[in-house]
Amino acid sequence: MLYLNTITKENWLKAISLRVREDQVKFVASNAVSLAQLNFLDNFHAKGIYHAEEMIGFTLYGIDEDDQEYWMYRLMIDQNHQGKGYGKQAVQLVIDDIRKMKKDHHQTITLSYEPSNEHAKRIYEKMGFVEVDGLIIHGEQVARYTF
Repeated sequence: MLYLNTITKENWLKAISLRVREDQVKFVASNAVSLAQLNFLDNFHAKGIYHAEEMIGFTLYGIDEDDQEYWMYRLMIDQNHQGKGYGKQAVQLVIDDIRKMKKDHHQTITLSYEPSNEHAKRIYEKMGFVEVDGLIIHGEQVARYTF
């Protein structure tokens, strides 16, 4: 069973040691970059994705300052743990965590992904994210989940 745990001074080194496969590097920023970015984001959460006691992935999500809605900026599963269904479970954990935190006026979770990342696209579609037609940000397709 997977669960989320906040990135702290005790586990940040493990978070930055996680890696995607070489062919996936172009799809997601490194966890070190994501943790650095967190210093400039209000209302964002960096969390490790855990299986038992082992961190197997990383996610970064929170309230975007531009639209005041929730965004999932990052989600990755370490290359040694891919192909086990953890990505889908991790997305559900993020949705559930946001659902617990959200205020009534928050209606959506938005994310973006490289259009050539077919695997991510399928996972997000299965989880209820719908592509926003014609909305591309920094070359990435935008998709939205509505509560």
